[in-house]
Amino acid sequence: MKKLYIYTAVVALLSSSCSLDKAPYDSLTNESIDNTEGALDALNNGNYHTLKGWVENWHRITEYPGDNVSLSGTTTDNFFHNYNYQRIVSNNRVNSYWSNSYKIIAGTNHLLARLTEGESEESDQVIAENLYLRSLMYFYLTNVFGRPYDGNAQSNLSVPLKLVDDPFENLPRNTVKEVYDQIEQDLLKAEGLFTDYKGSIYGSVYSTQALLSRLYLYKGDNQKAIEYANKLIESGQFSLLSTANYRQLSTAAPESNSENIFAIKFVKDVDYPDNGWYTIGSLYAMIDGAGWGEMYASRPYLELVRKYPEDVRYQMIQPVVADASELHAYYVNDKHQYASVVVKQNGTDYTYSEGGSTKKLIKESNGAGSYQYYIDIAGQRRTVLIDKKLDNRYGYLKYYILKCSGQEGQAHLWSPIISRLSEIYLIRAEANAKLGNTAAALEDVNVLRKRAGIPDAGLWTTGDLGEKSALDVVLEERQLELAWEGHRKFDVFRNGKTLDRNYPGTHIANSNSFLTVDPNAKEVIEFIPEQQIVLSEGVLKQNP
Repeated sequence: MKKLYIYTAVVALLSSSCSLDKAPYDSLTNESIDNTEGALDALNNGNYHTLKGWVENWHRITEYPGDNVSLSGTTTDNFFHNYNYQRIVSNNRVNSYWSNSYKIIAGTNHLLARLTEGESEESDQVIAENLYLRSLMYFYLTNVFGRPYDGNAQSNLSVPLKLVDDPFENLPRNTVKEVYDQIEQDLLKAEGLFTDYKGSIYGSVYSTQALLSRLYLYKGDNQKAIEYANKLIESGQFSLLSTANYRQLSTAAPESNSENIFAIKFVKDVDYPDNGWYTIGSLYAMIDGAGWGEMYASRPYLELVRKYPEDVRYQMIQPVVADASELHAYYVNDKHQYASVVVKQNGTDYTYSEGGSTKKLIKESNGAGSYQYYIDIAGQRRTVLIDKKLDNRYGYLKYYILKCSGQEGQAHLWSPIISRLSEIYLIRAEANAKLGNTAAALEDVNVLRKRAGIPDAGLWTTGDLGEKSALDVVLEERQLELAWEGHRKFDVFRNGKTLDRNYPGTHIANSNSFLTVDPNAKEVIEFIPEQQIVLSEGVLKQNP
């Protein structure tokens, strides 16, 4: 069985009660793939089905190391090591992510080996879909286990490129550039082979163009990134959800979301009949008695999204109120802990008592009819967020994250989004910012800010950037719009930024806690799982 762990295809006996074309992705294959009518279609669906097992640890590995989340306790679950940058070679979350990625790659290779380009429209469609899925796996693998694409991409190691249907092939790691080149080659080929659009829960010419646009952005080929973003924006196939319908990002079935380009479909009452324990959303919130609700929206994200009260993206967060009769101004102290004073409201002013005296919170206009508030503690001005008295866990305020829950009314059902139109606008904005096209970059940012409900006074112009660059503005908007979709860690480090985690959360619980993470730190990339190194007989080399 040596080395089969990495390449095993999705293999299961077809139940006589399952239709081969039953959607989405619940038709698997058997070992008589070459002799069973409809089995190739079943294997194709099987590759999508395996994405369901892949996506849970994909989310944990890509999202938890960012600055959008705040864990409220320590845990023996290995995701704690992803969250706090304390890497271990035996992390079973990372190993599962690696294994499931290569299972999907094996499934795509198994199909690609059995189909010939040009035989029929149907075969070309399946080839294209599987080239896309394989590229998607390699894109995330190289960004998790390899350094960002830069001037050292020709020498920095990534992951092994497995491209043939041979489970016994034992390969060393390719370079970052080699993996990116293969992804580009496969996606360009796939783009020309698609013959049908089956919707946003299947690979398509549009999902392929979306991944190409992102790939070029990550590579620094900004003109190409814009070219592919334009294809999607101008296609007319997708439209932004309205301001009023923004919550449908998480509550609608993925194929009903007009801005989804590709999402991994989970089925109501089928995938999570227990309302969704052990799901992505179950750690973020407790809903209808289901979920732990132990990881919350981070303080920096809260301050960003609450700058304008009209911003509908705050609907994705639910403060858990302990006492509605009491108002608190919550701030963060020097120990990165939450603290507060009880306040009373008088119009737009808030007062609190200190040492027998009544004081006012400092207020500053946000320029759009509302205010931001501050408190002076020990001679230092600190931002406050005013809420009804909130519940907490070990002192960490419960700001539940709802973006990964609530699909079709089921507690923690969610179909994770891989690509959507909002990201495409932000890709074009970032590429334009890097090309010096500041006005064009801000125009695309403002499209999303308007959709979020932010007043005109809160939109960006070239004259009000101040000390910010256009890139700063774009990255801030990416954080606001794409939070909990697996982007933030990559966005920070691929742009050479330092990740700032000076906020409450148990990432500060270690004696060697990472309150900031330098983009060149070795901890930015995950260890190759030790199990994979052992089974490769040492062919795979470990990250530093």
